[in-house]
Amino acid sequence: MKIPPIRTALGTPDPGYLPNDDLRHFGQNGERMRDSLFWQCMMPEERLGFQVYLYMTSDGLIGSNVVVIGEGDEPLVLDFKRARIGPEADYEDLRFEGMHLVQPANSGRASFTYESEKVRMAYDFTAIHDPFSYHQNPDGLPQWFALNRLEQTGWVKGFIEFGGRRVEFDRMGHRDHSWGMRQWGVPQHWKWLVAYTPDASRVVNAWVWIARGEWGVGGYVVRDGELVPIRSVRQNATYDDRMGQKSLRLEMTDTRGDTCLLTMERYGIARLPTPGRNGTMIMEAACDATIDGQAAAGQFETQWSLHYLDHLIELNRA
Repeated sequence: MKIPPIRTALGTPDPGYLPNDDLRHFGQNGERMRDSLFWQCMMPEERLGFQVYLYMTSDGLIGSNVVVIGEGDEPLVLDFKRARIGPEADYEDLRFEGMHLVQPANSGRASFTYESEKVRMAYDFTAIHDPFSYHQNPDGLPQWFALNRLEQTGWVKGFIEFGGRRVEFDRMGHRDHSWGMRQWGVPQHWKWLVAYTPDASRVVNAWVWIARGEWGVGGYVVRDGELVPIRSVRQNATYDDRMGQKSLRLEMTDTRGDTCLLTMERYGIARLPTPGRNGTMIMEAACDATIDGQAAAGQFETQWSLHYLDHLIELNRA
């Protein structure tokens, strides 16, 4: 499908990107740095969705997860890898544990293949708009999350194979890339989401966070060929007994004062706990969605402190 060019609204602040920000970042004067990269595609008519997450630190730790979500309360595939890698490794041509990533700098493109005993896939991403940063929202990007973060919706082509099933795709998808040392113990909760209509006439990327007793909003709305940052939201979500997100109603007001309504209904979920002193739970939900009443595909992520989440689950069962 040929998608008309999407322009960023006049008056939107500069995202602060450098031409090489698609590549690996290193800290100055020995300071540690961490990159995280993410690609996804949700396919409601297949009752399927997947994400690929890659992280790399400046001192050589690299890891990934590949998550395939189907109908129900358990993911179809969870595939985790972790290793050490040298300082010469970069995303222009990266090979790691069955993954081959080619992400040229400042191109709006990314391509990778991945193969393991659990899953095999190929994914080609072409951006449909310029990179967006949460620095471009009125609430900004908190330093505990990242120094900067690229959010970009695009067109994706490829296939995924697992459990004897092969699904080919040629449709909308999304990627992000953030860099900086994330302070996982600071946020109390967040909701991150992306949704897109099949023809890209409507796209939403939103991030709603609560930290240090304050909350803020990031993201954008694309309508009829124009991208506008979000200024504020009104939200209402529902959850199951394990605090897995079931649905969301998000009313957004953009920086021009226009409003947009997103609804999401989960058809599958994956839970990704990370234990430790600042243990967190990330939950990824594949969703049917609507944007201003138009049918869309979506992903709805929540983040919780594990201690707080356990307390909420206990209350639900009391």
